[in-house]
Amino acid sequence: MAQAEIYKLMGHNGDRVSMQVADASTIAKGDICVLGDPFTVTAATTNVDVPVVGVAAEEKVANDGQIWIDVITNAILKVTVVAGGSATIGDHVSLSATAGQVDLSSSLDNEKGWSLGFSYEDGAAGHTILVRMNK
Repeated sequence: MAQAEIYKLMGHNGDRVSMQVADASTIAKGDICVLGDPFTVTAATTNVDVPVVGVAAEEKVANDGQIWIDVITNAILKVTVVAGGSATIGDHVSLSATAGQVDLSSSLDNEKGWSLGFSYEDGAAGHTILVRMNK
């Protein structure tokens, strides 16, 4: 899954939002979550061209009877830049085709809410960078 390490919660304790999740889903704490219809989140694996809504604040075990999960929507995250990629301060980044890594966003990613956030620092391929997520 696409993992992010939370560096700093922003707003009010990360501005958590309780969102629906399928009982059969497995989501690890720290997984980047994407939105499906109706108001349901899943763990992102790679760039899936759907809106990123935040990071799982807790673990969700498959078939545990839980159909709600808290998602952090306002934080600074530590993420890894994809091989062959780079990021500069202020660049918008999205999930890449490589699981758990980010790459520069396209303008369509930004318009549709598919971007994860914007870079707080420069980073070359394989480096960990800070990204400001505010959904």
